[in-house]
Amino acid sequence: MRPLVAGVDGCRAGWVIARSDGATLVAPTFADVLAAARDAAVIGLDMPIGLLDRAVPGGRDCDRLARRLLGRRGCCVFTPPVRAALSARAYRTALAANRASSAARLGISIECFGLFAKLREVDEVLAAAPTLAERVSEVHPELAFREMAGAPEGLPPKRSPAGRARRLALLARRFPHVRATAVRPPRGARADDVIDAHAVCWSAARIARRRAVCLPARPSHDARGLPMAIWY
Repeated sequence: MRPLVAGVDGCRAGWVIARSDGATLVAPTFADVLAAARDAAVIGLDMPIGLLDRAVPGGRDCDRLARRLLGRRGCCVFTPPVRAALSARAYRTALAANRASSAARLGISIECFGLFAKLREVDEVLAAAPTLAERVSEVHPELAFREMAGAPEGLPPKRSPAGRARRLALLARRFPHVRATAVRPPRGARADDVIDAHAVCWSAARIARRRAVCLPARPSHDARGLPMAIWY
């Protein structure tokens, strides 16, 4: 019997959770995610976990390796902020903190800043209970789709009709309910969120079965002891 696993992606109402038992639900906070998936052997999360203290070009090792594998789709791997910037509540403050962290003077995008609230949630919860990182793993859905499809060149953009159809076809082989759930997502989530959460769930199952790939193979840890790794 395969262990229960879950895939999690951010959404407008908080977080969408795709469980391997077929349930798809929305949780308002990351603490609620952990409660809803407390029986999951592995929780895959489409959100950076470990953070650098000093900004370097390209971000963490795992970010650079993921972009290299995804090629033309590498643009979907964003560079997380350094931890000192994460506490900022205004974009200009966060930008200044990120640039001040190293001689490289690297900034952050406004899109990255838009994820700060969710990044803080994850960072605070895992910092308070570091052993959770043994069960919660960072996953990138585009790497999952690349592996599912056996397509080194990656797939068409996910918001294109061809890209969405290809992703749903790949997921439907493993999650028979996914098409219906994408048509009628849980309140507060969009079809894209549902699709990505299921891709992350697929990678979580690979982690549980010890068949997943980790980028890098021997990840480093941040100042709080959290791993800086992306799985697929």
